[in-house]
Amino acid sequence: MSIRFFGVVGLCVAIMALAGGNEARAQIYFGGEAGWSSLPSQIDHSNGAPTLNERYDAGYALGARLGYQWGPWRFEEEYIYHNNGLDQLAVSGANQTGASGSRSSHAIMTNAIYDFDLGWPVTPHIGAGIGAVDVVASVSAPATGTLINASNWQLGYQAIGGVSYNFSPDLSLDVDYRYLASTAPTFPATGLATTYHSRYYTHNILASLIYHFAAPPPPMAIPAAMPAPPPPPNRRVFLVFFDWDRDTITPEGMHIIEQAAEAYKSGAQVRIQVTGYTDRSGSPGYNQRLSERRANHVADALLHFGVPRDQMAVSGRGENDNRVPTAAGVREPQNRRVEIVFP
Repeated sequence: MSIRFFGVVGLCVAIMALAGGNEARAQIYFGGEAGWSSLPSQIDHSNGAPTLNERYDAGYALGARLGYQWGPWRFEEEYIYHNNGLDQLAVSGANQTGASGSRSSHAIMTNAIYDFDLGWPVTPHIGAGIGAVDVVASVSAPATGTLINASNWQLGYQAIGGVSYNFSPDLSLDVDYRYLASTAPTFPATGLATTYHSRYYTHNILASLIYHFAAPPPPMAIPAAMPAPPPPPNRRVFLVFFDWDRDTITPEGMHIIEQAAEAYKSGAQVRIQVTGYTDRSGSPGYNQRLSERRANHVADALLHFGVPRDQMAVSGRGENDNRVPTAAGVREPQNRRVEIVFP
């Protein structure tokens, strides 16, 4: 194994150590990935052996990812295996019927990915990776026998682009295009004192199912029943609480909304504030969208009870302005709420 490979692995370890330097801000995730892989035609040439022109079938890729997420940034270690079977072989321009073989690779990559939270149902992302790729080549022809059967470690690099969808704060799906390539591998010609020079680059469409581990919260002494601070004078607040990771209004919450609507209709018409919040489990982007859905559901219920929609200022604040301060990852019921405020 070359010195260059050990240098790449050292760079991977250094980047991951830097990412782990502030665990309090990071969320660990793990994912499995699989998909389609395309290996373009390859040309293997040597000074002392016939030139090989190889065409490969569409193949597959399987792998796993382990990483940290800091807000929109993700830093991860990835292992992925690619395999493409040989479809057609020409030796010095002559087609070889019945040729067999494959080209595969074992890649160990360090990736950096940036998520663009645009408020859409899916979150676009782009990224890049660097690492080490073990390219494995096997080529045989009926007339000449085995021509190549070897492997070679090379510097690897990849470009990443795709979208993510959050099923819940804990589970998400990535669908990516990944271009993975390596520097030029070399393979000894079987039975000959010469070496084939080749190349390796692939186009891949991958789906990754990812599980996000919540950061363990530090022990906190929180009173069992923390009284809410009194509202300012001439300011009425109605609180509608929600179940974890839900935007559905409970029967108790609907009763509070009905009380708020009656209070509005019994007094002077004012513009009321309807603001949604979440606890600190899940990513900030997911929590922001969840808080907006909660606020809009409460506003629709107020409209049903006779409060004009143009008399409401509806917004979401995500995991900001916690009613009960907590560490990241804590599921606190009092923070999963919508506040209906009469100024």
